[in-house]
Amino acid sequence: MLSPADLVLQLMIAVAIIVALIIILDIHPSISLIVGALYIGLATGLGSMTTVETIGDGFGNLMNSIGIPIIFGIMIGTILAECGGARKIAVTLVDVIPSKYAAYAIGLAAVIISIPVFFDVTFLVLAPVAIAVWQETDVEYPTIVGALAIGAGAAHTFIPPTPNPLAAAGIIGFPLSNMVVAGLLVGIPAVIITIGIYTRIVQFVWKPDSDIKEIPFNAQNNTLENTPSFLASLLPIIAPILLILSVSVSRALTGDVSTPVQFLGSRIIALLIGLVIAVVVFVRVQGLEDLSDQFTEALEPAGLVLTITGAGGAFGAVVQESGSVDSLVDVIGISGNGLGILLLAYALGLVLRAVIGSGTVAGITAMTVVAGIQTTVPGSALAMAALSGGLAFGHINGSGFWIATELSGLDVMGGFKTFTLGQTLCSIFGLTGSVIIALIM
Repeated sequence: MLSPADLVLQLMIAVAIIVALIIILDIHPSISLIVGALYIGLATGLGSMTTVETIGDGFGNLMNSIGIPIIFGIMIGTILAECGGARKIAVTLVDVIPSKYAAYAIGLAAVIISIPVFFDVTFLVLAPVAIAVWQETDVEYPTIVGALAIGAGAAHTFIPPTPNPLAAAGIIGFPLSNMVVAGLLVGIPAVIITIGIYTRIVQFVWKPDSDIKEIPFNAQNNTLENTPSFLASLLPIIAPILLILSVSVSRALTGDVSTPVQFLGSRIIALLIGLVIAVVVFVRVQGLEDLSDQFTEALEPAGLVLTITGAGGAFGAVVQESGSVDSLVDVIGISGNGLGILLLAYALGLVLRAVIGSGTVAGITAMTVVAGIQTTVPGSALAMAALSGGLAFGHINGSGFWIATELSGLDVMGGFKTFTLGQTLCSIFGLTGSVIIALIM
């Protein structure tokens, strides 16, 4: 039987092995997480067969909870982007919001579009729109780019059905509707506050002569033809969220949830309905010819996310079975019922994001590590803290950094001053939101 200090040491070694495999040997995160799970299981005395069985159970249990919803969510985003719905949302918001608030309009558009799609897709869709807005307003260029990075990063990190917040409920064990509420109530204010503060900070460090290489999309036409309406574009995103929330609303109002409400509000059915709506919108605009290709296109990123998420679930299951996390709480002297547990979750996510580069891997790993802690802190608050850490300090070792930098025509330092600075500030307000949730619930 290992002492608490030895269990913590083995946990640290396991995380170091995962990081080394990803960074030094360029091994895929899913394989690295499984290797880390094998190590900690064997090193802490679980035994070979128990370790293997726990890995399989951890992977399978998480996939049972979120596998199909992740696939449906990615398909919604892919179809919406391809039929022009995502861009329609952005342009409509920019048109109706006064030009002096253009950065907030871009940030809000990025939030909405990133709910069902990945950060890189959002940035690809919105970069031309953001640059066109900059050309037509007095808003500074780094403000527009930073607002886009802040909005897209926050929604991708906090609001289901993007993979990390969708997985949070299954990993930590709380209702998905709680994560939806926490993501919306914390994520959107965090974006608005962050943009306001970021705008004031970036003007002191921005050097246009060196931070910008060459701004692309200068001839971008901002008119839209043959695209769905704003409401039709929004419906595939809003419908699943409302259906999931209906379960909690029904319980709060009546003390019970009827079978039809529970059925329609389940994550699989809610996202399936959103997908059906997205298909209808796509077919009305593009016809049936390319629909099959859109489903195929969505499966590639879905497969990557599922393997990473499932492997994270496997790693977390072994960590919990080994008792390493409870030992970590004891060794560092924090209370499982206090706010220190939120700081631990945030710190884990932050360090992993800075070292590995992937916010998805950082968030999933941080949540799986803290999921085993016995605590009275609400699961949504714990998840928000870990996810907030995974939003911070993205830099040159992450694909998101290069997507934002290259699509905006920025130099590396320009990327640090927009993507890295904006998202790190937003992560701080995400952590603040998690503390507020923990205090009031």
